[in-house]
Amino acid sequence: MLTRRSALAVGAATLLASGVFRQSLGLLTIAITARLLTPEDFGIIAYFLIATALLEMFQRQIGMVLIRLDNVTPEHLHTVFSFQIIFGLMAAILFWAAQPLVALLGIPALTDMMPVLSAMSLVVAIKSPRFLLFERGLRFGFAAGEETLSRLVYAILAITLSWYWRDYWAIVVATFAGQVMRGVWTFSIAPMLPRLTLSQWRDSLSFSSWTIGAQFAQFMSANAPQLIIGATLGLADAGLFRIGTRLVNVVTHQLFTPILRVVYPGLADLSRKTDQGREGFRKINAGFLAILLPFSVGFALVSVDVIWMFLGFKWVAAAPVIWVLAPLYALNALQASVRSAVYVEGSTSLLFYRNTILLVVVCLVMWIGVQYGFYGALIAAGLANLAGLIATLIIAKRFGNGGFFEPLIVGWRSFVSCALMALAVIATNYALRDVLLVTYTPGIVLLKTGVGVVVYTTTHIALWAMTGRPNGFETMVFSLLGKLRNHLRSRKA
Repeated sequence: MLTRRSALAVGAATLLASGVFRQSLGLLTIAITARLLTPEDFGIIAYFLIATALLEMFQRQIGMVLIRLDNVTPEHLHTVFSFQIIFGLMAAILFWAAQPLVALLGIPALTDMMPVLSAMSLVVAIKSPRFLLFERGLRFGFAAGEETLSRLVYAILAITLSWYWRDYWAIVVATFAGQVMRGVWTFSIAPMLPRLTLSQWRDSLSFSSWTIGAQFAQFMSANAPQLIIGATLGLADAGLFRIGTRLVNVVTHQLFTPILRVVYPGLADLSRKTDQGREGFRKINAGFLAILLPFSVGFALVSVDVIWMFLGFKWVAAAPVIWVLAPLYALNALQASVRSAVYVEGSTSLLFYRNTILLVVVCLVMWIGVQYGFYGALIAAGLANLAGLIATLIIAKRFGNGGFFEPLIVGWRSFVSCALMALAVIATNYALRDVLLVTYTPGIVLLKTGVGVVVYTTTHIALWAMTGRPNGFETMVFSLLGKLRNHLRSRKA
């Protein structure tokens, strides 16, 4: 029987392995499709993928109540499924009815996609609520399977269809198929015969209504820069911004989204059974920073090399998007732990008000930024992310034991290690300046990456040792490595 810490560690490791595989697959998919499609295609695709992600977000929030409740009954499962279907039908009708309004934008491709989004609304809704009980029980292997299989289906179809069709419909069809696979997977792993009923609607809506509102406001504030750039600066700039943010998401959000699925169930379980929720919150923040910061900063340092080699010269203009947003995206991952803590506490209305105010701020900043072209919009997007970080720190103060900057201070060793890593990679880049004037090669990227990994890791361990080896992220890593070593030794014996 696994302890809670072991279950969370195994779950995080399983989902991290899934994330690494999907990250590699995602980079390969982007590298191939970016050479086959145009910036305008990706500008159109951005709208479709944002709408699909919005549907996914809503449906997941409907089911989150199953993780928080102390006692889940079959009636709760049927009620959640009923709400999923009701929302899916409402969204399908809304997308279908919105066709005349979308036509006013003067982009025929967007109008053509509205019936597909109507069908997508229903596909996303048909998932087994019982599947979430695995997460509630801290069993995340099946979630890793869902993420991996859907991404595999998407990648195969996106690459194949892009090769034959050479337009944005390849991504649309691939995304649709990936969502179908998610539904098939959840029902095959957690089968149930759903029944339409709203008998437990009070338990569901008391939590889900505020949660959905909060998540909607956060989702819109996160995607407002993409939407505003597309509406004001054109599809080509929207495509550049989409590729830049997509690459950042592959390295940060997409890689670690599965791990974030561990956070809420873990904190909920910790709060139900112990009084160590605050300490768990601090350790989660430190862990996020220790992993996400080096990935995001490191990727920003080699972004030009990666884009030039794998996507082609026409996409190099997307590199500044990565320089500005990658580090900020890593810091804003703290929102996941704050959001989970709010869910556990049950004060989701606070999250709603925070996200709504942030949405207004983001729209105002972006409206000013686009007046100065693409780079003005990019700076505005960075300021919008900074505003999100400040809003996160304001709420995080109520869950920690320190001051306003505590969620960042707990990861001070990660910040120092990243700073030295950046200096080392920049120095390496300077030493190779004559070679870089001629070509970019995988060997150069690997060299820079190797330098960064060595400097970051050794600095982090050295700082941990110099401060007396406190109980933190490093302790957990060495503990896991020790258990793995003992396990391998026992197998050899």
